[in-house]
Amino acid sequence: MDAPSNGKNLYQKYLWGFRILAVVTALWGTYYLFWRYTNSLNFDVFWLALILVLAETYAFADTLFFILMMWKPARREAPPPPPAASVDVYIVTYNEPVELLRLTADAATRIDWDDKHVFILDDGARPEMKVLANELGCGYITRDEEWSGKPRHAKAGNVNNALLQTQGEFILILDSDQIPAPEIIKNTLGYFSDPNVAFVQTPQYYYNLPPGDPFASDAPLFYGPILQGRDGWNAASFCGSNAVMRREALMQLGLSGFVKEVEDQMAQSVSRLHNELRFGLATPILEKSALSRLKAGLREARASMRRGESLSSVSDSVRRSIKEAQVSVAEDDFSKIAADLADLSAMGDPSADEAHRFIQDRKPDLASQTAPHAGDVLGVSKASLEGIELTRPDEAIPILPLSTISITEDTATAMRLHALGWRSVFHGEILAYGLAPEDLGTALSQRLRWAQGTLQILLRENPLFYKGLSLPQRLLYFNMSYSYFGGFVNLIFLLVPLLYLFFGLSAVSSWSMGFIVRLLPLLILNRLLSSYVTHGLNVRRSEEYSLALFPLWIQAVISVFSGMELKFAVTAKQRQSGNYLRLVWAQILIVALTITASLYGLVSLVLGWNPNVYGILINIFWGMYNILPLSRIIRAAYYAPPADWQPRPPDHLFPKKS
Repeated sequence: MDAPSNGKNLYQKYLWGFRILAVVTALWGTYYLFWRYTNSLNFDVFWLALILVLAETYAFADTLFFILMMWKPARREAPPPPPAASVDVYIVTYNEPVELLRLTADAATRIDWDDKHVFILDDGARPEMKVLANELGCGYITRDEEWSGKPRHAKAGNVNNALLQTQGEFILILDSDQIPAPEIIKNTLGYFSDPNVAFVQTPQYYYNLPPGDPFASDAPLFYGPILQGRDGWNAASFCGSNAVMRREALMQLGLSGFVKEVEDQMAQSVSRLHNELRFGLATPILEKSALSRLKAGLREARASMRRGESLSSVSDSVRRSIKEAQVSVAEDDFSKIAADLADLSAMGDPSADEAHRFIQDRKPDLASQTAPHAGDVLGVSKASLEGIELTRPDEAIPILPLSTISITEDTATAMRLHALGWRSVFHGEILAYGLAPEDLGTALSQRLRWAQGTLQILLRENPLFYKGLSLPQRLLYFNMSYSYFGGFVNLIFLLVPLLYLFFGLSAVSSWSMGFIVRLLPLLILNRLLSSYVTHGLNVRRSEEYSLALFPLWIQAVISVFSGMELKFAVTAKQRQSGNYLRLVWAQILIVALTITASLYGLVSLVLGWNPNVYGILINIFWGMYNILPLSRIIRAAYYAPPADWQPRPPDHLFPKKS
C-alpha cells in the first residue's frame, strides 16, 4: 500500500475506505465466530471441533491485529536535510568475501554527504579486510583482547564495540551486502530535525532476486504497508540494516540498560548473600556477633534498595559490612596470636613480650591490612560477591546500546527505544540494494533465525507487559511474535480436511449451505481487505509462503520455548549447490496425503460410503486450495536459476566521483 500521492483528500478517502471495509470485516468475523461457538460445533468429535474453532479464533485475532496496524498508516514526505551533521557509516561483516565488501564500501565512500566517516566493522579480524579498508580510505574496527573469553553477541556486539570507538552524531548501519545509494543520508537525515526521532528505517531491496522470486525473498508487503502502518503508531521496526540511528538515543538506551542490569544484579546478589548466610548455604568463619552484624547489614541494604536509594550507597554499605566481617576475623586471629605471645612472655621470653605489645598497640591497623579474602571469610559464591560491584564483570564492555537479549538485536533495540519515549520513522524510498538468499536452505535458515529471535523477545521481555510502551505499541510488538504461532494453526487447517475425507471426522455439526453462507463472506471480506491494502504490489509469493512455512514456525516455537541454545548464523551471500527436498518433507507429505484423500473422498461419494456432497466437495476444495502454496516451496527446493542469469547492482550506485 503506497500512500496516495495526490494530496490529503485522496489519502483520506483511501483511509476511510479501508476503515469501512475493516469494520465490516470485524463485525462479520465476530458474528461468524459467535455462530461457530454456539451452533456449529460437532460434539460427537468435540476435540476436533474445539481445535478447529480455536484455530479460526486465532486467525480472526490476526485479522484484528492487521486492522489495528493499518488503521492510520503514516504518510511521509522527507524533510530537507540539516546543513551539517556528522555521520558514521558502519559496514558490518564477519566472513563475507572481500569483493562483496568492496562493492558496499566503495559505494559508501561515494555517499553524497561531506561529514561522513566510513568504517568496516570486521568481526572476523581478517588482514585482507584491513587492506581493503586502507585501500578505500575507510576506518577499520575489530574486537580487542578485552572481548576474549566474554560473550561476543554477534552483530550487536560488533556494533556496540564500534559505538564506543567513534564519535558521529548519527550512524548509518549497513550489512556487508547492502550497497547504499549516494542520496541515502540526504534523504533521511532531515527527519532528525525532530529531536525525539531515534532512527529512520528504509526498505531492504534485493537486486539478485531470481526470476519468479522462488524463495519469497521480496518483501513489498513488509517494507510497504506493514511498516507504514506501524509507523502510524510510532512502532516502525529497526530492521538491522539500511537504517540511520541517532547516537544519543543508542547511548541513552545503553546507559539505561546498564543501570537496570546493575540494579537487578545488585538486588540478586544482596539477596543471595543474605540467604546463603541465613540458611547455612555458606560456611562463614565468623563468630556469632560478627555474623549477626553482617546479616543485619545485608537486611538494611535490601531495605535501602526497596526505598530507592542510590546503587552506589547500597554497594558501599554492603562492602562496609563485608569489610567489617573480614576485619573481625583478622582481629580474632591477632587476639589469639597475642594470647600465645603473652604466655611466652610470662615464661621469660623478651622477644615474645615485645611482639605482644606491638600487636596489642596496632591490632586494628594490622587486622584491616591483613584481612582475609571476603570469599574465605563468608564461604559464599563468587557470583554473590561480584554482584555487589557496579560493573558488568561478565561483559567485555559495560555499555551495550544494541540489545543482546535476542539473536534479532534490531527488533529488541527498537522496542526498548520506543519504551524510552523515542520516536521512529519509516522512509519508504529504496536507498540500498542487497543480496537475497539464492537457495532454499539459506532462505529457510534466515527465516528461522528471524522467528527465533522474535520469540526470544516474547519470552524474555514480553511486549504486553514492557514498561513504557503505549497500548498500540504493546499489541504490535506482541503481534510480531504471535504470528509465528500460526505454524500450529496452519497445520490444523491442513489436517482437518484430511481427517474428514479419510475418516469422516467432521469438526462442524453439518457441512451445509448455512455453513457456506456464513464462512464465504468472511473469506471474501478478508481477501478484499488484503487486496485493498496491497493494491499494486505483488505479494502473492509472500502469501503462499505464510502457509507453506508452517514446519519452520513450529520448529522456531519449540526451539525457543524448550530452552535450546540458539546461535547467530550469518546468511550466506552466494548460492549453495544441491537440492533441498529433505527440508520440505512435511510439505511433500501433506500434498501427497491431500491428493490421496481427495481421490478417496470422491470414491466414497460415488460408492455411497459418505453421501454428504457438501462435506466432500468443501473439504476437497479446501485441500486443493492448500496444495498450491505447498507446491511452491517444494518446487523451490530444487530450483536452479537460468544459466545466463547474471545479477548486478544498479549502475547509478557508482557515479563518478567529482
